[in-house]
Amino acid sequence: MISVFKEFVDIPLGVVMDFEEYYLYSKAYSDIESPEYKKRLEELKPYLTSLMRERGRVLDLACGVGGFSFLLEEMGHEVVGLDISDFLLEKARAYRDTRDSEVEFVKGDARKLPFEGGTFDYVVFLGNSIVHFTPLELNQVFKEVRRVLKPHGLFLLHYNDMRELLPILEGSEVIADGYWVSQIRKDKEEKYFIAVFESPKGKFEVKFNLWGKTAVELLSKLYFVREESIEIKENSYLDVLRRK
Repeated sequence: MISVFKEFVDIPLGVVMDFEEYYLYSKAYSDIESPEYKKRLEELKPYLTSLMRERGRVLDLACGVGGFSFLLEEMGHEVVGLDISDFLLEKARAYRDTRDSEVEFVKGDARKLPFEGGTFDYVVFLGNSIVHFTPLELNQVFKEVRRVLKPHGLFLLHYNDMRELLPILEGSEVIADGYWVSQIRKDKEEKYFIAVFESPKGKFEVKFNLWGKTAVELLSKLYFVREESIEIKENSYLDVLRRK
């Protein structure tokens, strides 16, 4: 297997990184062959298998380096992976070239999907990707997901309740992939927070939009009927949404 994982580089404190750069630091998001990434796949695989029994065309929204796209293809689905990052898509295609896969990886913005209406049987939005989006942006994402789903198509939304998790983050050092969270700074209105990550090789900051379960449910009700909300683990949910 070809390794396409990039090692740490020095980032000075005070630089607020975008998510593409942040994902370079985390094997759980950048290295499909790592135990950290495989754990993410294994955690959701039983639920995806149970909920997506009928084979269909699937959009893996914010697919990153493609781990879930490949998993869904192995389950028998026709899969399109979409991400806005050229670098992450390059890595996804590199992984695809090492296996017998026909997943199509497309560059696109989740707020304006480059697909005709009623194109997909399923849309999956996994890995707590909602932290990328402000309320207005996530509203547009949900609106677009509804548009590209077939009538009665299924939307699987996986996310963490960050409002419940934030006090835990503030009260402890979270360690992963050789770095830890040393500081949390919230804006005055608590719409987002900035996490300061440290490692022996340097420090950097990442901005996260602050989503709670109640807000996600209220927004999704504008476009979908909630069939089920599964608690994967404490403060981590997989919402099963049907297109209205």
